[in-house]
Amino acid sequence: MDIEDGHGCTVMTNAFKVLFYNDGSPMDHRCVQRFISAFPKSYRNVVERIIRNSERLDKITFANNIAKLMPSFKMTRKGAFHGLKITKGGELIDPNNVTSLCWNKIGSELLELRNYIKSNASCARTRVITDLSPKSRDHVIEVTADLFGRLNNTYIGSSRVGPVGATKILFASIPEVALPVDNLEWKQVFQTDKYEVILSTMANEIIEWEKMVHKPLESLSPNTETTLPAIYNILAMATRDLTKANW
Repeated sequence: MDIEDGHGCTVMTNAFKVLFYNDGSPMDHRCVQRFISAFPKSYRNVVERIIRNSERLDKITFANNIAKLMPSFKMTRKGAFHGLKITKGGELIDPNNVTSLCWNKIGSELLELRNYIKSNASCARTRVITDLSPKSRDHVIEVTADLFGRLNNTYIGSSRVGPVGATKILFASIPEVALPVDNLEWKQVFQTDKYEVILSTMANEIIEWEKMVHKPLESLSPNTETTLPAIYNILAMATRDLTKANW
């Protein structure tokens, strides 16, 4: 089955692998709810704090949110984010100065994007990625993909931020739009190297799933502070084949 994406363009629903089964049927909402509830509460709490803090974005929030999120994804053991953390006393530890360097790359454009979203969204922040007008959503996705490209090719010493790090930085900054995508999701789930394709697929898949199931996706989350990408990410991670983690 194919659908239209709001612009009269056909979208192949066989690209929908997170909220739909291989036969094209939507995942039952009770199954979705079980996946979300079974995910570690500690991770959900970190994401909830990041979503709340990023409502007022500046350089300090940007750095603190990244430092809170990256350890949850085990991204601080080596590479560009090595040693990045927030101490129990609330102090930012950033030995590679990665948060400042990344802010210098995208900070001003990120704030412009945040202001654009606030000016053009008549919906709850939770639902920005689906409920913006098609024209505004396309613009937001295009700008987010451009920011992804800049971060992806940013070097911190000899280590590149890379596609995984880039998406997680964006999720820590604009969690109502950005999806944090790990290596297995790039290779297995979405099978593309284009971030704009992933974001568009996510929006279209959520819209189609909700249309068929008659349930708002965010209603299935136990978290009071959440966004559609935050929920979709849990389901995308559940879709991975972890037996191929080292391929």
